[in-house]
Amino acid sequence: MPQVGSDNSQYMHGKVVIDCGNPRADKYGPMADEAIAKGTGVASAEFFPGTRLVRAFNAVSFSMVEDQHHREGVLIGIPVAGDDVEAVAITERLVRDAGFDPVYVGALSGGRRFDRGTDVYVRGMTAAELRQALNL
Repeated sequence: MPQVGSDNSQYMHGKVVIDCGNPRADKYGPMADEAIAKGTGVASAEFFPGTRLVRAFNAVSFSMVEDQHHREGVLIGIPVAGDDVEAVAITERLVRDAGFDPVYVGALSGGRRFDRGTDVYVRGMTAAELRQALNL
């Protein structure tokens, strides 16, 4: 991510960027530990300066996205965090269009509440279950 941001920041300025990745030191080295310590969303915003970064889709597995979208009954909740109100609204529409239920967690710094390793990470919770688990 740091390299992508460095190479492309001039093209991304003012754009909505949805951060759905999860840093892992075993794959990405020390930058991952630093990102986790800061909170992934906060670190990602630093990697992509000038973007309207929103954190979403990182707390579900790719198989849930593939198999559980638009499912019968109650939809899986997708936690969303961001500082830009319009960018959050765009992301929430995308979450709905993808067949899930957005759950606004708050500011981008609050994205650490659904980072890899948290109690809500890759659990396939409904929006109501997420709100309860995150005390929203």
